[in-house]
Amino acid sequence: MTTGHSSQPIKVGVIGAGNMGRNHLRVLASMPAFSLTALYDSDIALARQQADLYGITACASIEQLCADVDAIHVVSPSFLHAEHACIAADAGCHLLVEKPIALTLEDADAIIAAAKRNARVLCVGHVERYNPAIVTLKDIVAKEDVISVDFQRLSPYDGRIGDANVVYDLMIHDLDVLNWLIPQDPVQINSQGVIVYSQQLDYAQALIGYEGGVVASLTASRITESKVRKANINTRNAYISVDYLNRSIEISRKTRFNLDVGYQAQYLQE
Repeated sequence: MTTGHSSQPIKVGVIGAGNMGRNHLRVLASMPAFSLTALYDSDIALARQQADLYGITACASIEQLCADVDAIHVVSPSFLHAEHACIAADAGCHLLVEKPIALTLEDADAIIAAAKRNARVLCVGHVERYNPAIVTLKDIVAKEDVISVDFQRLSPYDGRIGDANVVYDLMIHDLDVLNWLIPQDPVQINSQGVIVYSQQLDYAQALIGYEGGVVASLTASRITESKVRKANINTRNAYISVDYLNRSIEISRKTRFNLDVGYQAQYLQE
């Protein structure tokens, strides 16, 4: 494995060759720090087809996969995350589990316990924390007196996710960012949602109140005919607008300048 004392790439295997699994395969294959080694999927034909693309092994079982690698990316359907992650951890592999980590608290706790008892690293694929706009936003918010935060994560329906509702599928990214930006305990949560095309919630809204007085609102949709990824923050002295997709931040801030134009300028766009 790659450590501070070794230049050997980490041997990585992937569980799951679906849409998101193929993204993991593509990205891992492009990263010199990792050696994409093997793949497992219950669809053997699909596993072999993807393995051939990257010149790696299509394994017949998760156990075979784990024997060949140092770390596992668990990109199987969400309801299988606990089963697959626990097998991998008990086999001695470090873990990256796609979000959501699990669909129940019990399954999430089982994954965490498996990683702890085997002294393995456990990561969850909350990638928005690494979006440059969000990294910058974290530094900005730390210097502001936050009043409210509003997240919008909207997408068209594509039927790709069948075992998770829109909260687990989309809103979970913004919940993670919210917890990162506002490290306080919520004191009140109100939510509502609508089933439209699938058998799960396709549209959901949540309003969260925090012990420090901050109010957060989140909207997640997979029925909207436009792709939107935005966050808007009101602070005592500024309004901050973040576009995840463009990786941009705009700030409207109070000023103290008096301009001789017949009125007082109150805000400045940064």
